[in-house]
Amino acid sequence: MNNGLLDEASPVMRLQRQITMEVPNSASTGAMGSLLCKLDELLRTTEDDDETHAIRQLRDDVSRIDLMLAELSEVHDPPLTVNYWMRDARELSYDMEYCIDLFVVVFHSDSDASKKTAAWTDEISGFRTRVEEVMERYYRFKLDKSLANPNTSVESIRLQIQTASRSQDLNTPAVDPIGMEGPKTELVRWLKPKGGDGEELQLKVVSILGVEGVGKSTLAQELWRILGEEFQCRAFVQASKKPNMRRILRSILLQVRPNLQPPEACQVPNLIRNITEHLQDKRFHSSWPYHLNYYAAFIVSHVGHL
Repeated sequence: MNNGLLDEASPVMRLQRQITMEVPNSASTGAMGSLLCKLDELLRTTEDDDETHAIRQLRDDVSRIDLMLAELSEVHDPPLTVNYWMRDARELSYDMEYCIDLFVVVFHSDSDASKKTAAWTDEISGFRTRVEEVMERYYRFKLDKSLANPNTSVESIRLQIQTASRSQDLNTPAVDPIGMEGPKTELVRWLKPKGGDGEELQLKVVSILGVEGVGKSTLAQELWRILGEEFQCRAFVQASKKPNMRRILRSILLQVRPNLQPPEACQVPNLIRNITEHLQDKRFHSSWPYHLNYYAAFIVSHVGHL
């Protein structure tokens, strides 16, 4: 490499050529096809053993998600739970592909090569965490049940998924929250009402901040697991940077009132009214005093770079 120019035979140059010959993105699987090709090329060009091992593990997990997406795309009229999962998986593939492309563009000089390698390794670790979270949600909500019969009615599939979600053992963490005991304990202490103190009977919002891959979603899931069983009604929703409020409210309504199936075209005001009417007489827990009615807690996981 001389004067910042790339050798035509260099690994980075070969990967740049791979980018120009991308596999077309798919409406059902997103950028998974081209992403797998680029990960294969990275495996062929990476010399560091630790980095190779991390990329290989990431590639194996991405391949599994690609298969899950392809299978779910064959389901006729899938429920919202399946659609949301597929959307999140596709968005993850676009983020990962962009990161690889950016890595190839900036890694054209020998200057600070060690720092760039360390940063790239951190990115791989962060994406592995996100991939594991996507896979965990697939199995937690038993989305594979919709594959038994691709022509099964949407209502039948939705009922299976809702039943699986409600029957999940809340005493078993979905993901092992390594290193989160301190923050988790503090947040649980802060969120739980302390009984007769009137100041505790108020809406509480917790924002979990941090860079990608540090475990914000995992911590939010742990708080949901610990605190959720204390509520008569509860809902767990995920929102993108440009949230669709109708879909979010519909998801909340389906979780707090599973026996009600609102029309697909149900608008935001109607969804808000249905949720409000259903929750207005609900209590924190049957063993708690009546004056703890309407207690609510919101846990928000902010995804992004700070």
